[in-house]
Amino acid sequence: MPAPPTDLRTGTHDPLRLPHESWRRLYGLACVRCGGGQGLRPGGHAYTQHPDGGRLGWAVQICTKCEHRVKATDNKVS
Repeated sequence: MPAPPTDLRTGTHDPLRLPHESWRRLYGLACVRCGGGQGLRPGGHAYTQHPDGGRLGWAVQICTKCEHRVKATDNKVS
């Protein structure tokens, strides 16, 4: 079985090809980035492709550790 994506907020995903762990992330039961369940907070949206061509948005959660990692990466100067 392929590894789940690192962060489901990147790209639009085919709901028929998502592994079980990714569904836990979409439903907000696990962190959208790491799959952990501690210290979850609102973390934006992830999207799945609808058969009619549209996208379905899911309000996802992110753990505090991953939230801090994302902010640290965003603040780095290239």
